[in-house]
Amino acid sequence: MKYSEWKNVKLSDIADITMGQSPKSEFYNNEGIGIEFLQGNRTFGRIYPDYDTWCTKPSRIAEEGSVLMSVRAPVGDLNIANKRVCIGRGLCSLKTKNNNNNMFLYYLLEYNKRNMINNQTGTIFGSINKSFIESMQVRIPKSILEQEKIMETLSTIDYKIELNNKINNNLEELAQTLYKHWFVDFEFPNEEGLPYKSSGGKMVDSELGLIPDGWEVKEVIDLFNFVGGSQ
Repeated sequence: MKYSEWKNVKLSDIADITMGQSPKSEFYNNEGIGIEFLQGNRTFGRIYPDYDTWCTKPSRIAEEGSVLMSVRAPVGDLNIANKRVCIGRGLCSLKTKNNNNNMFLYYLLEYNKRNMINNQTGTIFGSINKSFIESMQVRIPKSILEQEKIMETLSTIDYKIELNNKINNNLEELAQTLYKHWFVDFEFPNEEGLPYKSSGGKMVDSELGLIPDGWEVKEVIDLFNFVGGSQ
């Protein structure tokens, strides 16, 4: 792609920007009543956020599919709203004006994150305001088709990473469940393949409580050799 096929625009030229506004705390809850609420980026995932707070009287709304951006430290963190949500003062939402290509906007903002971080204000907790976001200069392809090609390539990679992360998380949960079943509940398979303890496996006293017969309690230092690092 030639350099001349790109153009400089202000972010406000291509996106509608909604700054978050926090409802009063009396309208918050953790019981799932009302609309999902995000005060900031605390529950951001890789692409989509999780939710643990709801609001019964929302002040500002981010529409489903819009880009969520943290405007307070850490500035520039991004997610996509996977549903219609209430946003507090720590966030803003952005939607493309003409082509509804919000995923391209997501990657455009990710690319320009360093610029936002470098221009944040505040000595302790950095932040950016609507005026800065609106006037921020970005460079985009003139062709909508080229924008879509960029979005499709990057989103395909991101979705594969997200899927792999979910698989890894499920495997980790499975491993933890199996570990507890075998080494805490002592339900590892006996010689007949049955759960040891609940199938009448013999248990004996130890300084840690009851353990399977034939097991013993030892200190870690008795089992491993430790090699310390040096400077």
